[in-house]
Amino acid sequence: MKLTKFAHACVRLEKDGKVLLVDPGTFSEDAVFERADAILVTHEHPDHLDVERLKLLDAPVYTNAGVAAQLADLGDRVSVVADGQSFEAAGFAVRAYGKDHAVILPELGVPCENVGYLIEDAVYHPGDSFTQPDRQVHTNLVPISGPWFSLPPAIEYARAITSEQTIGIHDGLLSPIGLGMMKRWLGEQGGRPYLGLAPGESTELN
Repeated sequence: MKLTKFAHACVRLEKDGKVLLVDPGTFSEDAVFERADAILVTHEHPDHLDVERLKLLDAPVYTNAGVAAQLADLGDRVSVVADGQSFEAAGFAVRAYGKDHAVILPELGVPCENVGYLIEDAVYHPGDSFTQPDRQVHTNLVPISGPWFSLPPAIEYARAITSEQTIGIHDGLLSPIGLGMMKRWLGEQGGRPYLGLAPGESTELN
């Protein structure tokens, strides 16, 4: 399976000629929207969901109820999934985890629903949360910036999930200096090998 990281929180997975997109948002490059056989969306914030460009793709979308409401025009192309549910998307085995976006400010509470996705029991994308899957994964995608982000919980999250490697995502707000700093912190303190992919770079998962 091939994983390609795009800007911010979007990743593309390719297997057996099929393409699965996760979180194609407003920060995502146009190339992200050239093809998809299925799409997973973790939550409704625009850096994870570009409604207008997503509508141009003729592919099923799997997401939570909040996002589905924004995609009502797509009809039965949209499937609502929830914590603990397993399903297949374009030949990829997927399991959903969690229900809440991380808190940005205590007085605002939980801003919206958020569902993480474990794909092929190999790649875990948590969206905007540190919700942990209940099993070992090959590649753990770790958010490394954002209004809700804090370094200690990110390191504890990386330590808690048994994985062969971690890859930083949700990094659109970071300068090259910040990217290097997060790579150093997560790599040295997170307890797992850290792979820092630039937008457009890929890795093969064996």
